[in-house]
This record gives sequence, C-alpha cells and structure tokens, in this order.
Amino acid sequence: MIASTSIHSPTYTDTPISGPTSFADHESSLWRAVITQALMDAATASRKPEARRIKADAVRWLLTPSEDFDTVCDHAGLDPDYVRSRAIAALERQCVWRLPAGQGWRAKAREAALADMSPSE
Repeated sequence: MIASTSIHSPTYTDTPISGPTSFADHESSLWRAVITQALMDAATASRKPEARRIKADAVRWLLTPSEDFDTVCDHAGLDPDYVRSRAIAALERQCVWRLPAGQGWRAKAREAALADMSPSE
C-alpha cells in the first residue's frame, strides 16, 4: 500500500491508508469520469452502428434533464445545469475542445492588457 507523509514525498509501506485519504475521498473522481466518458461517447465520429447508438444515448443523457444525470453530477460535486451548458457548447462546436492558438480567453486578455499599456496619441 502507498502511504504518504507529504504530497511531494510518498513512502511505500505495508500499512493501510486511513483517515482523510480514504476511498470515499476519491468517489467524486469516479463520477466525473462517468461524465467525461459520456462526453467522449457523444464526441465520437465513428460510423459503426454500435458507436452511433452509444453516441445517441450519450447525447440524450447529457442534454435531456433527468434524475439520473442530476444524481451523477451531484456525486461528482458538479452543478447539473453547468455541466449540461458546457456539454451543449462542446457539441455545438463539434467537440473541438481547444480553440486555435490566439483565440482563447487568455490571448484576448493579453491583447487587452497590451492595448491598455500602449501610449495614447
């Protein structure tokens, strides 16, 4: 088993991990993985019949309000409306997860900061 005395220097012992690093602390990660898998399934470009069925199921699950979706988001520690809005945005842009270089919010903030620093004429 792995026991950690510090976040930067793990030590390996035969002693089980207890306390705040229990399995329950990682449960939200498991549920976030369920949401991530649904997004990946919804993003597939495969033309295989099974993949197309899975894609349709994933899109339906992500976009249609349901108690199941709300429960998964709750266990993941995420707001269902927020997750759904981000899924809609991702699907609208054909699940391109990153914008081309220079088009993201950081580049726009950098441009605005540079514009503010330039001398006025």
